[in-house]
Formats: sequence, C-alpha cells, structure tokens
Amino acid sequence: MIWKIAECIAVFAECFMVTRLLVQYFGFKTDKLQQIKSILLFSFLSIIGIFGTFVAKQEIFFMVGFIIAEIIFSLLFLKGYVFEKCLICIISYILFYFINLPVLNFVGLLTNSEVYELVYAQDSRRIVCLFATKVLYFIVTQFIINLKKKESYNFKINEWTIIVSAFLITLLIGLLMYMVTENNSFSDWSFMGIALLLSSLDIIVFVFMRKLNIANQKETEQKLLNMLIEQQQSEIQQLDHQYQQLATLQHDFTNKTKCMQSLMRQGEYDKAILYSEKILGKEKDTIYAFIKCSSSVINAVVNSKFGKAQESGIKTSCRIVVPIPEYLEFDMSVLLSNLLDNAIEGCEKNRIPSQIILSISAYAGYYRVIIKNTIEKSILRDNKKLRTDKSNKQKHGWGLKSVYDIAEVHQGDVDIYEKNGMFIVNVLMMKNE
Repeated sequence: MIWKIAECIAVFAECFMVTRLLVQYFGFKTDKLQQIKSILLFSFLSIIGIFGTFVAKQEIFFMVGFIIAEIIFSLLFLKGYVFEKCLICIISYILFYFINLPVLNFVGLLTNSEVYELVYAQDSRRIVCLFATKVLYFIVTQFIINLKKKESYNFKINEWTIIVSAFLITLLIGLLMYMVTENNSFSDWSFMGIALLLSSLDIIVFVFMRKLNIANQKETEQKLLNMLIEQQQSEIQQLDHQYQQLATLQHDFTNKTKCMQSLMRQGEYDKAILYSEKILGKEKDTIYAFIKCSSSVINAVVNSKFGKAQESGIKTSCRIVVPIPEYLEFDMSVLLSNLLDNAIEGCEKNRIPSQIILSISAYAGYYRVIIKNTIEKSILRDNKKLRTDKSNKQKHGWGLKSVYDIAEVHQGDVDIYEKNGMFIVNVLMMKNE
C-alpha cells in the first residue's frame, strides 16, 4: 500500500510541475477561467499517469498519452507558435529521463544496486529516488520558465553551494536512513513522511535563496540607479548653469546690438540695420527655439533634448500649461531627460518622418507628463517589459526604471501604451499642496 501511495504522490507532483511549466512558459490566450483550465490539464495528466503506472503498466502508454494531452491543451488554450508548443511538450517528458537516470545511477552506486532494481523496488531506495527526482524536476522546470521570461538567477558561488549542498545532504540522509533501517522494523510510512519533509525542505531552500537573490539584485540595482540619478542631476545642474549664462550673454548682446542699431539709424545705414536685426532674430531663435516655462531647469533640459532631436530631423512640439514647483524641478528634469532620450532613440530607428510631442499639465490633483513619439511598428507587442536591446545591459535600460521610481516617490503612476502610430508614456505625480 505504501508504495502505491508514494508512486501516486510522484505522479501528481510530475503532473503539477508539467502543468505549471506549460502555463507559465506560454501563458493563456484569454484571461477567462485560467484556474479551471489549469486544473483540467492537471486532472487529465494525472488520470493518464495513474492509468499508465498501475493499470497499463507500460511506459509507452504513459509517454504518448502525456505528450498528446499536453499538445492538445497547448493548442487550444495557450499562446505561442505550434512548433514551439509541440517541442516544449516533448521536452517536458524527455526531462524525466535526463533527471531520473543520473539519480538512479547515483543511488544505485551508493546502495550497490542495479538501476532496474530501483525502478521496481518496493523499499526505501525507491522512495529516495522518487522524491529526489521530483525536487530536481522542479528546479530544472523553474530554470526553463525563467529562461523564457528572460530572468536570470545570477546566483553567487556561495548561494549555489547552499542549494547544491542542501540537495545532496537530504539525498544522503535518505540513503543513510535506508542503510540503517534496512534490517529493522522502521515504519515505511515514517520513512515516506521524512522523505516528503526533506524534499519540501529542498524546495524551500531553493525558493528562499531565489527570493534572497532577487532582493540582493534589487538592492544592487537601486544603488546603481541612485548613482545614475545623482549623475543626471549633476549634469542637469551644469546644463542649467550654462543655460542661464547663455541667457545672460544674450541679454547683454541684445542691449549692445540695440545701441549699435540706434547709432546706425542716426547715420541711416539701412543695410547695417537689416543685418543687425537678422543677428538679433537668429540669436533669439537659437536660444529660445522651443520652450520657455517658469523653470529654468526644465527649459534647459527640454531645449537641449529638442535641439538634439531636430539635428536628427525629428519634429518637436511642446505644451507646458502649469508652473513647475521648485520641489519637483529636478525629479521632473530627470524624468524628462530619460523619456526624451528614449523618444529620440526610438524615432532615430524609424524610416518614416518622426515627431516627438511633450505635454505637461495638471490632472485631478496630479501633474501629468505625456510624451509621444512616432513608431513604425509596435514595440510592446514583442517587448512588453521594454527590456533594452543593447549588448551592455548593465549600463543601459535604467532610464525607464528611474521614471517608475520617480513616479512612485511622488505617489503617482506610469502608463505606457501605443495608439495611432505613436508610442505614449503617461506619467502622473501627485501635487504637494
């Protein structure tokens, strides 16, 4: 009886992990009845697994039935290409062999047993093999899911050491228990309970180390992000200083030129007057070609980015209808700097006439920043998380992260979408009144 229960638990665990792999790897076509669909797949796989293990007792039935059920379910309910679905369904089953064989050989080596003995054994060795393989299958399928999501583990050597050591220790504990209890009356039920506990501990250790790894990554990313923001703020301050100096020079130059213009008028040097007027008009347009709002910092950033855009042949448009409060100047300047850089970079990839539209307004107790840029084709369709496509990912892809952080600091939100051939970023930041 105990051995049938152990085999049933193993079958249910396999079916659960296969269901989890397919659902998380591909995702459902629609949001309706997702849990019911997952339960349906798990139930069908479990029925096939139990029938193949205890009734038919033929591996070929188990294999074919498993794969066919997975493929049919994937084609009906899951997203993705047909070929990829079929491939993953086949791989999900092949993994059983790639995982089972090393474990069976390892246990056989330590217990002086043949592999075929362990497959059909009805003792503690079989329980050790069952639960060890399921723990490994869970870890491997999790790697495949993360690979699909493009999320790396980036475990450090000490973290890998803990994970591997935990698995090996629990495996050796199980084998030692078998050797110690082989010739006594130690309860098989107790042994299976301990095996379940040890397997659960392995998975808990893995999950815990994963969460710890993610937390460490986020802490490192946040430190790097803060450094980049500080660097950007320093650059913006320098740009603001240069902009103010330029504005002062313009003011002085304008006064001097007007004096020269007045003197020349007295001499009726018409050509000189026309020439001086052209100089004044050109210089004014050069400095204040785009915007002039209440914030010199915002002026400096937007004018600088719009100047870069126009050098690339990108049309620009700006509308700022609210004064920018002092407490928000630098955060908004960092936000605008990152978003306008992204918009310019996106437009430069286009083969069609491109435009960038900036709007800053007030909305229901929030400051609202909207930046639109022309796109040739959808970006979000294939890259919903907007991951950078640059080779050096450690130095790029931080701009949007800082935008989300700034919005969060000011109790706001970021909405990114596409409409009418435009890529649109809508940022809300609460007013501090």
